[in-house]
Amino acid sequence: MWRHSELLRVLRARGDLWDVAPGVTGLRGETARLFAALERRIGELCLGETIDEWRVPPAIDFATLARADYFASLPQWLTLASHLSGREGVLLRVAEHPEPALAVRDAATPPIVALNPAVCYHVYAGLAGQILHAPRLVTAQAGCWRHEGARHGTLERGWAFTMREVVFVGNETDARAFLRCAAEQATQLAGGLGLDSAIAPATDPFFAPTARAKQLVQRLKELKHELLLPIGDGRTTAAASFNLHDTFFGEAFRIRLPDGRPATTACMAFGLERWTLAFLAAHGPDAARWPAFPALGELAEVSDV
Repeated sequence: MWRHSELLRVLRARGDLWDVAPGVTGLRGETARLFAALERRIGELCLGETIDEWRVPPAIDFATLARADYFASLPQWLTLASHLSGREGVLLRVAEHPEPALAVRDAATPPIVALNPAVCYHVYAGLAGQILHAPRLVTAQAGCWRHEGARHGTLERGWAFTMREVVFVGNETDARAFLRCAAEQATQLAGGLGLDSAIAPATDPFFAPTARAKQLVQRLKELKHELLLPIGDGRTTAAASFNLHDTFFGEAFRIRLPDGRPATTACMAFGLERWTLAFLAAHGPDAARWPAFPALGELAEVSDV
């Protein structure tokens, strides 16, 4: 197992990764090819659950987030999207400023959308007001943004990161069965990549003070579980999560079962950068030295490009 700090030093030294801001990381070379292969592998797993794949927008409106109670639970994570004012005088000041990179901060318009904090909110909004006569499974991938202050870490805890989800909407019995199967498949995927893993109950650790009751309920009912993968230095990262929401989103978005009851929702989510980090920590940054696990067939092919 590679030490986390040493692994990042090697990757940066050969130019495979770089940060433009804390938690905003670019990849290239073997690391980018590894990421692409893992992305494909995880995508195949999710498409094995459902062929209903959505291409969600890169941002989400405030009304949907409010309906999902996001501003009362995790507002500190949000990153808002803005743009420069179209007023000629404002743009001229930016263009003529000796440090335009500083001047733009005073030239931005008020934001009207947030960059995605997660993928699943788009699915609930897309199904809002519907009556489901059969369970609905949707998969989607998107770049997501969660600002966690000083906790940002390269590949481990990104401000910007890539999330692939499978979202279930239906009855509670089927939702729980979906999550059991999802956890088994994610565990098998980790084993096929030569990664040790463990499933553990968890809570979202950064609830705002206004949402402490939700955190307690989540812990008591064990609604959230995570797949933990080692990343060196005796630490693990939550590379996937399995979340049961009960009827909260069904009620919030008026998604109903045929008998009129609100639908139960659940989701499985993968953080692709964390899978990349765990793989590199276990097998090292040199593609030529990666073991020939059966699950690595695509990775070996891609790394030779």
